[in-house]
Amino acid sequence: MSRSRFELMQVYRIEHWDGSRCIAQAEVLAAFLDVVLPDDWSNFAEKLAGRRSLSAHVALDEQGQLIGLKLGYERNRGVFNSWIGGVAPEARGHGIASDLMDAQHAWAKEAGFRGVETATRQPNQAMAIRNLKAGYMVAGLDVTPGEPTKILYYKGL
Repeated sequence: MSRSRFELMQVYRIEHWDGSRCIAQAEVLAAFLDVVLPDDWSNFAEKLAGRRSLSAHVALDEQGQLIGLKLGYERNRGVFNSWIGGVAPEARGHGIASDLMDAQHAWAKEAGFRGVETATRQPNQAMAIRNLKAGYMVAGLDVTPGEPTKILYYKGL
């Protein structure tokens, strides 16, 4: 999809997928993530299977194609971990990431979570800014030798 095609379309919908649907669609999610966050997603279904309260919010274009994703799970009692997310390159700049984050936080609050945590790799300034604008507070750093520093965030719901 070219950027101009998306700009003409300007229509997308956000759906919530529960854990069983996330696992059933693991290959689709992994293929999408490989475009927005290139990594080794080969055993993604296995990683999903062990997560409590697994939940995804997905943005779909008019044709039902995945253009955005916000995936998370319960890490600690009462705290939802916003784990992985991204927007297709051709769909960026239209507020999709913000809409996905808002939908995820509303769902987490309704599901009884008292807060949301997330992390960004230091070079990802756009996501760091998005997190701060959404009300997250910097909660710490994860410094692992040989890896980019991760900035840890927390937001009460």
